[in-house]
Amino acid sequence: MMELLWLLLPVAAASGWWVARRESANRGGETDRSTDYFKGLNLLIDDQPDLAIEVFTRLADVDQDTAEIHLALGNLFRRRGEMDRAIHLHSSLIARPRLASSQRRRAMLELGEDYLRAGLFDRAEALFRELLDQPAHTRTALARLIHIFQQEKEWRQAIAYSDRLERISGEYHGRQIAHFCCELAEEARGRGEDADAKSWLSDALVRDPGCTRANLLLGQLAMQAGDYSQAIVAFQAVERQDPGYFPEVIAPLSACYSALGRLDEWIVHLRQLQRQQHGGRVTDALADWLQRHEGQEAALQFLEDELREYPTLLGLRRLVEIKLERGEGVEYADLRALHCISTQMINNTARYRCDHCGLIVKSLHWCCPGCQQWTTIKPLPDLTIKTSA
Repeated sequence: MMELLWLLLPVAAASGWWVARRESANRGGETDRSTDYFKGLNLLIDDQPDLAIEVFTRLADVDQDTAEIHLALGNLFRRRGEMDRAIHLHSSLIARPRLASSQRRRAMLELGEDYLRAGLFDRAEALFRELLDQPAHTRTALARLIHIFQQEKEWRQAIAYSDRLERISGEYHGRQIAHFCCELAEEARGRGEDADAKSWLSDALVRDPGCTRANLLLGQLAMQAGDYSQAIVAFQAVERQDPGYFPEVIAPLSACYSALGRLDEWIVHLRQLQRQQHGGRVTDALADWLQRHEGQEAALQFLEDELREYPTLLGLRRLVEIKLERGEGVEYADLRALHCISTQMINNTARYRCDHCGLIVKSLHWCCPGCQQWTTIKPLPDLTIKTSA
């Protein structure tokens, strides 16, 4: 309720300015409007915002010179989610023949925001394109058009307009543009056009040398082509760019080193990491290698020592799996139950969190579904039970 009261303050201020202006021009004939204005203020004070809105709406309908009240009311309706009312107000304002050109452009911008909020992207796009040549609104129009192109997956246009916004504003948009390039690379890869995909990924790394997504995709393309040495180079670049994404390359790196017969190098690196961070995925990978190359006893000893100090769900499940493979003892049924429980917990748990808005999700999104920021969702250091998506 307090939020709505704060939203109504601009409407009240615009109405008060209009009433004062009218009264100074005509001292004798504006008492009804002044009364309505103060009635609206009293309703705000009495915590009756819906009735106050109706009063201010009546004020806006009295005269053709109430553009500021219309704009303020339209914005209020949009924030409340009343899109039909917002669109009607801003559309009627634009239709006024005597409206000042600056006010008409502002109303066009607000109507574009209404259409965007309502999901009417084609109408919003048309309005924002009209405003591109208006210096006061160019940056906002460009930003909204980029958002529309992103929603419609028009990545080439998103890149072109992002370049234009970067030139005009002087602000860096390379990270966002790099992801648009990666989106085009993924589309090309889906069509089997690997050379085109690599070209887009190279462009992404030019735009943003720290783009982990580009190197992750380059590694996947190299693996697909059987070039495991080049894949290792790309996956190792991911770790250098952002160690937070290293869990994403553990499995492919292991496969590449194995294919080249260089597992010893890989295990030395894993042991170094395990001593530094004790993450569940590193622990699980090390235990798997120990079991296959040094036997169950070595893997069990490692896991028991590790879990005593750094318990993780992945490590626990691996420990139970090894014990189950032995098929020994009266505790076999209990181990099966524990394995089932731990597997369910892992499958139902969140693995990623957005550093910007805190959203916790199960799978990796390069653009956060919550705050729409790029490269802010990263693997959690270890698995967490709660999830919101």
